Amino acid sequence: MWDDWIKKSAVLQPIQGSFRHYGWAYTKLPLNRLMAKRTGQELDLAAGRKVWMNTFRARADKVIAAGRILLAIGSLCIAWLDSTHRPTPPETIYFLLIAYFAYALMAAIFVWQTEISRVRGTLIRHVVDVIVFTVLMFMTQGTSSPFFMLMPFTLLSATLHWRWRGAFWTSLICVAVLLYLGAFDTTALLDPDDGTTANVSRVLFICVAAILLIWLGVHQEAVRAEMLRLVQRTPALPEGRDWPAGVALDYAVHVMGARRAILVWSDADEPWTYLATWENGVCDVAHMAPDLYSPPVAEGLLSKSLLISDAQRARLLVHKGEGRFEQWRGEEAPLCEALVTEFAVTSAVSVPFRVGDLEARLFLLEPPTLALEDVAIAEIIADRIKVLFEQAVLVRKLSDAAAGEERVKIGRDLHDGVLQSLAGTALQLQTLRSLGVDGDEALGRRLTAIQNMLTDEQRELRAFIRALEPGHKHGGVRVPELAGQFEALAARLQQQWAVDICFTVGPADLRLPATMAYQLSRMTSEATANAVRHGAATKLDIDLRLSAGRLLLTVADNGIGFGFERRVEHEELQRNALGPRSLQQRAMACGGKLSIERVAEWTRIVVMLPMHP
Repeated sequence: MWDDWIKKSAVLQPIQGSFRHYGWAYTKLPLNRLMAKRTGQELDLAAGRKVWMNTFRARADKVIAAGRILLAIGSLCIAWLDSTHRPTPPETIYFLLIAYFAYALMAAIFVWQTEISRVRGTLIRHVVDVIVFTVLMFMTQGTSSPFFMLMPFTLLSATLHWRWRGAFWTSLICVAVLLYLGAFDTTALLDPDDGTTANVSRVLFICVAAILLIWLGVHQEAVRAEMLRLVQRTPALPEGRDWPAGVALDYAVHVMGARRAILVWSDADEPWTYLATWENGVCDVAHMAPDLYSPPVAEGLLSKSLLISDAQRARLLVHKGEGRFEQWRGEEAPLCEALVTEFAVTSAVSVPFRVGDLEARLFLLEPPTLALEDVAIAEIIADRIKVLFEQAVLVRKLSDAAAGEERVKIGRDLHDGVLQSLAGTALQLQTLRSLGVDGDEALGRRLTAIQNMLTDEQRELRAFIRALEPGHKHGGVRVPELAGQFEALAARLQQQWAVDICFTVGPADLRLPATMAYQLSRMTSEATANAVRHGAATKLDIDLRLSAGRLLLTVADNGIGFGFERRVEHEELQRNALGPRSLQQRAMACGGKLSIERVAEWTRIVVMLPMHP
């Protein structure tokens, strides 16, 4: 039942795979009650913890039952063989040990034949064990009793049952019994050298063992809580084409308990690197130049998980697989220095994942504890996030397929509608000129200009329609065509709106995809129309430039502007519905941003688009 469920579950498959990757076998836990409490994407964590703990306690009971039988048999043998600590009267001790052996057998039969989910009486059996070792030690030489071995057994059993709480309270009982026996040991009182060393050493042993077992119980509980948080909720894929970075980092931080998180990924189909950061519940996603934080780790570590204790001093452990780690001893810097400096990376757990051509690396910064087990948890988290990105890639492919069909339809409509209308209008103007209107020289020049503008629009529409066709190569436009295209655009806009336009492009060998060139021409036309119609501008400076991995289109005009005397960024424009909406939407569609600023008497619109350097 469990195997079938785990094969179907996208929740626990990564958990199973990662634990086997570490050489650990997953336990077939009966989580029916846990999963029955699942509503939507949330789980009742308290109920899940209770079921998980009860299950683990019941499994431990089976091992403890076997240990109890061995201890009972061993105690009988010791009582029979040990002549130095012969019990007085021996018949009572033998009777007690035989009774304890019979009790151990009955308890084992009960535990082994009962379903795990129905095992009961753990606390009662533990109390019986405590009473037995206390009585045996009282009856046989106190702290020097050979039955002292039952005391560590009960301490370990308590840790397995109730983790640090069991270890803590049972150790208090054990120490109290030892101190009481030592205080009333008449032999030690008369002769302090007699048995004092044994008394002190056994008390010290129990104290040290208690400390270690309490720590072990705390650690177990922390790991178990992380495991429960893994299945507590499934991060939901956001709507649209956006990458699921926000929900992914929120989930990762929730499970690991880290203070901050960074996710760096790049896609071969997109000309930039994504960087998502999470801090104080806020996730920010930015487009970066491809070489800014790439690669985030050294080439030899791209496929490795890392446990970073001090990023500034390059102190980290590299996971080699199967739970094996080794210290990084390479000569090159293991981490991207720009990333470490920019985000003040100190301690972290870093794991990679890959989806097709998409390569990503997750950094969980400043986790509460830095242990080898954190790498296992982080790899499980990465597998969960990988599923989200796989779904996002699939959504994008389906969206692109639907968009391709829609582009074909739009191209067909443009060709059969607007393009034919433009062609008909140009033909009518040509006919009008042939009827003798050329006599008016000024009117003839005006008609010629209108005809040329219509011809230019036809040419751009044809290029746009070709770019919409399936299988079209979106390669870079040759430099003469690009320069000529924007020079012709500037001349046409200058004539159309009767304004002075100065257009510059840089660098001189700039190459752009055809679709991006078309979008930039539309943005330039829209910005010019807004400046003249709404801002009463008479002069424009247009600059198209590649800078720091970004394509900057700057349109400056001497008009009245938009009513604010400062720089307003894209987020504020969008939040307060300010500025030209059409330009904002076109910039966002290209993965870019738009900002507006007022400098002296000029209004400057800056469109920033990601682009290969």
